[in-house]
Amino acid sequence: MCRRVQCPTCDRPTYAGCGNHVEQVLGDVPHDDRCQGHASAQRGEGGFLGRLLGR
Repeated sequence: MCRRVQCPTCDRPTYAGCGNHVEQVLGDVPHDDRCQGHASAQRGEGGFLGRLLGR
């Protein structure tokens, strides 16, 4: 089951969980007010294994 969380980057509502229940947890939040994702922020440096393998 998904749950509503606040995005740590933009402080807008988003979800955590499987993704099958997004409309149930964010149904009262207009689409324009939801976090739209942050592709560059999600990549980050990665962990030790990612650096070791060059990913």
